[in-house]
Amino acid sequence: MPINNSISQILMNFRFRSTYFALSILPATAGEDAINSAKGGLPLPPATDYSSKGVIDLPKLTSQPKSPWNFGFGISGRQIGKIRFDTAPTRLSVPNAFGASSFTIPSSIGSETGLFNREYDNGFVNPGPRTAATGRTTDYGYATPDQIQINRLEFYADGGERRVVTTSNSLSPSDWSTEDDWEISPSLTLNRLTDLGNGWSVGPSLHLSFTNFDGQQGGLNSLNAIETRSIFDVRTIDQFDSTGLVLPNAPYVGSPGAVAPLLPAEPIAGARSYEDSLQMAPDNAVFSDSIYENLDVNLFGFSIGAEAIYQSESNLITGIGAGFVLNFADWDANRSDQLIQVTNGGPPVEVGSSNSENSGTDVLYGFYLQGTIGYQINESWSMQGNVRYDWSESLRDSVGESDFDVDLSGFSLGMGATYSF
Repeated sequence: MPINNSISQILMNFRFRSTYFALSILPATAGEDAINSAKGGLPLPPATDYSSKGVIDLPKLTSQPKSPWNFGFGISGRQIGKIRFDTAPTRLSVPNAFGASSFTIPSSIGSETGLFNREYDNGFVNPGPRTAATGRTTDYGYATPDQIQINRLEFYADGGERRVVTTSNSLSPSDWSTEDDWEISPSLTLNRLTDLGNGWSVGPSLHLSFTNFDGQQGGLNSLNAIETRSIFDVRTIDQFDSTGLVLPNAPYVGSPGAVAPLLPAEPIAGARSYEDSLQMAPDNAVFSDSIYENLDVNLFGFSIGAEAIYQSESNLITGIGAGFVLNFADWDANRSDQLIQVTNGGPPVEVGSSNSENSGTDVLYGFYLQGTIGYQINESWSMQGNVRYDWSESLRDSVGESDFDVDLSGFSLGMGATYSF
């Protein structure tokens, strides 16, 4: 009997192992009914009659892995650094408001040298018949005794005018800058993450963003000028050499054939003088420029990098990413100059203007570092927030006589949703 029991136990153990081996290799398409049928044909021995040692275990059924593709969209506040303009002085020219300086004397007294009929307000001196040979004449006359000076006979003529126009101006460069500002920036992301186990996944990522910003400043001043005009009445004084002559008492009127001391027909060279008296208060014209500048930029950011994401059992998501950035800066700049004149405190009048425009598209390189925190809502959707810092080349160019640069490095604070597919 002991021998029969041993043989029966061996056969039962063999059937059990054969059946479980068959179950382990059944095609998945056989369905649950085939498995139940196979199990129903096998009478299980009591637990005390066999050991599980050496039995082939059934494979555990697992869920499908999460899709590696993730598409995100959101909005960020992006920090834009200072916009700086170095504004060179205007090239507008200050017009002449009052003309040039000038000086006139009555034509009746002639030039300082030469033989002329000279008519003064208080007398005359004309060449006579003997003037060509002697340089002297008796054809002269004077009105008052005070014209007779020591060795001098003096005459004057009013009616001259002196206009004195003076200008002064200063040119100085100007500059201005904006403060750091935050701009709204919509963004899109796409990444493909590979599951490393233990909640970690890594993979490449793409980021697209758009930011518009501008800066403008008016009322810049680089030129100041003042033009002043003073108008004087001029008295011209000529002196004739009377050394050794005994002149008749004033008033005296001579003639070409008169018997009288021969007076030189020309004034003393270099002795002509002038007395100025101001007609009225000076005229003033004040000039200044006013410059307006602006810059408008559409900034398209394209980033490629890598991300590492950790998702805890409580569906909390944390991650870090870094990579390279290409910033495409599409910009338009403008500079407008006005020259304003104010005469004698009157209303301002525009007397000159100019306008300069420039535009372009610059490619600027940089890199970024980003931290992410979020929550997995379900298998397909998650909400995320991120903090990112961009290091980037500055945008530099010019418009008209002005140079500008923009600091594109700064932080971004964003939030959005991610769809896994």
